Amino acid sequence: MPWRPRRFSVGSAAVRLSMLKKIVLVALLIPIVLLLVSLFLPSRYRVERTMMIGTTPGAVFTQINTLKTWPEWTAWTVAKYPDMQTSCTGPEAGVGATYTWQGKSTGHSTLKITRSEPDKGIGYDLDFENGKYLSSGAILLEPSGDAVKVTWSNEGDLGWNPVSRYFGLLMDRLMGPDFEECLRNLKRRFEFK
Repeated sequence: MPWRPRRFSVGSAAVRLSMLKKIVLVALLIPIVLLLVSLFLPSRYRVERTMMIGTTPGAVFTQINTLKTWPEWTAWTVAKYPDMQTSCTGPEAGVGATYTWQGKSTGHSTLKITRSEPDKGIGYDLDFENGKYLSSGAILLEPSGDAVKVTWSNEGDLGWNPVSRYFGLLMDRLMGPDFEECLRNLKRRFEFK
């Protein structure tokens, strides 16, 4: 059978053009819809984890109030992130004590204690990427019989940036497991000596 050029009818070209217009319209509408949806997403996030630890509030307070001890029990260690470099500045403990870390895998961050109440807990400010992402948090201690209830929370403002608002939906899943690991490590320090 000899080869014959394929013939297009005017109708099939019109159908293709109509289909192409629909694809372009959908491609333009998706970002607009995502932007509009982001306006209704929460503008703040909060991550919180709690654990009972069989010790006194004073014992836990010493660990959380002295930032130089954090590498011994936090989830963010050089063992986990070999390229991370850390430093502590300011007072040894309490208000003004500052812990800084940086590395390719961790970015550049600073945690500074802003509130320190013996046996009750600490508050802190957290700065990721030189002010790009700011948040505040607390590690609160509450006596409960022969144990202490330790509650770690972190919260931040996502602003009007639509990408940040979508990212905010993931914060609990991103930070929560690290908080849990930190609390388990603290628990091991006191309960499994």
